[in-house]
Amino acid sequence: MAEVAGVAMGVRTSRSPAVPRRAGMTAARTEAYVECFEVHFPRLAGYCATMTGDRYAGHEIAQEAFARLFARWVGVRDPKAYVYLVATNLARERWRRAATERTAYADVAQRATPYTGSGGPDLELRDLVERLPDRQRRATLLRYYADLPVAGVAAVMSLPEGTVKRLLHEARNALGLAMGDDR
Repeated sequence: MAEVAGVAMGVRTSRSPAVPRRAGMTAARTEAYVECFEVHFPRLAGYCATMTGDRYAGHEIAQEAFARLFARWVGVRDPKAYVYLVATNLARERWRRAATERTAYADVAQRATPYTGSGGPDLELRDLVERLPDRQRRATLLRYYADLPVAGVAAVMSLPEGTVKRLLHEARNALGLAMGDDR
């Protein structure tokens, strides 16, 4: 049995990923899980890609559905139905999150004051904010431009509050360095 990153690995075929051993999973159950994965993953990934319109998101959702199946493998009676149900719910969650983001961005755009092109420090700051990485830029704009509290930014971005705080901290540091703040 191979060991990867300190985890004892179980059954592995040429097409399937290594499946970690866990309590209650016999070799036969692990083999059945791997077989289920090999049979159903490609179609499930295609189904999810069709639902989301994004091949990569479809694969991510299918992988998450199979990860959840693995966590409950011993108690699931119909694995195929279970992974399709989980994948459908994950795709719906993705749609809701996207709709919430669109609404928030529309609200921000509606509240936005038109840029007058006056130049000066505001133009420099705007350019620096636009150069931030996407997640830092979105968090910064939602927090400071849309005036949302950290909890609101976390809800819009579907991230934990701690992650939003970290993104804002990193953005402030990057902006401070770019503007010559020696803190």
